[in-house]
Amino acid sequence: MTEIRTRIVLTKNAEMNFRAVALMVFGGLLLLTFFSGSYQPTVGVEIGDRAPKIESYLLDGTSFDSRNLEGKMVLIDFWASYDASSRVESYGKKMLLERYGNGRFVNSDSFVIVSISLDRFKTPLYQVIERDELYDFYHLCDFMGGESELAAMFEVGGEMMDYLIDGNGRIVAKSKDLAGISAALEKLEAFDGSRYARNQR
Repeated sequence: MTEIRTRIVLTKNAEMNFRAVALMVFGGLLLLTFFSGSYQPTVGVEIGDRAPKIESYLLDGTSFDSRNLEGKMVLIDFWASYDASSRVESYGKKMLLERYGNGRFVNSDSFVIVSISLDRFKTPLYQVIERDELYDFYHLCDFMGGESELAAMFEVGGEMMDYLIDGNGRIVAKSKDLAGISAALEKLEAFDGSRYARNQR
């Protein structure tokens, strides 16, 4: 009887160990797939989704296509010159660009900021960009305010939102403030993704 109970316990333990190993292997395969870019996610605005494609014009009239930024870590920053929290974070965004501009991340080399304004009027927007010295960003605005088509693409409503997109065009972080984005950048820069690349060869 004792022998039978021992066999049952051993069988259950073996089954649990097998499940644990299977989960680890499955998780590892998902991780490798994510870093190698072989899995093609659906377009959306949640973490893990492929970010919507942006085709528009910069404030200086230059055409802009987000696909030209593939290979870079991109911050899509929704803001407005009249929004107090946006103004408070202007300095923080400049510091992020200075800190991570030439950084190396998982699936990404360098870091850029795409600044999408929800302003309706040009003059206050241009004044704030100059006053806060936000010269090194890609600035976009369709001057439709809350009805902005760019905002609708990312489902941005009453609150401003930031999206961090990796070199494969996937959303790796989203936050209502820069603290969440900064934490994600720090983790992604610290992570050594080269070993995963080597495993794919």
